Amino acid sequence: MEACAVCGFVWDDVSADEVGSRVTTAALAIAAELDVAGALALQRPAPGRWSMLEYAGHVRDVVLNIRDRIILGAVEDNPVPKRMYGDARVDLGLYAADAPDVVADELAISADLFARTFAALSPDQLARPIFYGWPEDATRTLLWVGAQCVHEGEHHLADVIEDRRMLGP
Repeated sequence: MEACAVCGFVWDDVSADEVGSRVTTAALAIAAELDVAGALALQRPAPGRWSMLEYAGHVRDVVLNIRDRIILGAVEDNPVPKRMYGDARVDLGLYAADAPDVVADELAISADLFARTFAALSPDQLARPIFYGWPEDATRTLLWVGAQCVHEGEHHLADVIEDRRMLGP
């Protein structure tokens, strides 16, 4: 079984029925952390770590990107989507103008959009193949891609919580 080396997430342990609710739960929890953190959400707690706001912006963008990939995979045969360039978005400062309260709202909206889209897929559609370039290049199913969206939300929720712990109360 494939598992995340950092958080232990196992993609095969996620059922189609729980994808939408888990993505939404993680996104809303990150949004709540931003609300509690206030100005601390803008600070990086250590070199090599993103700020809570950067993690939140990344999750928002990942959820929207994965939603588009799922639509692409439901329509095209084994498509190869464009890369998202998640690290580059942070390195280029694309989240610098984001406000925590706005990103919190956008997380809720993007998770809801994703959950509704994913819930509309049939079992045959969930089994359709799509190329996915992370954690290694491989052909995946749309169900796996949905589980990856869960992983992104839950993994980065843990990052946000760790940032808050590192920065203090």
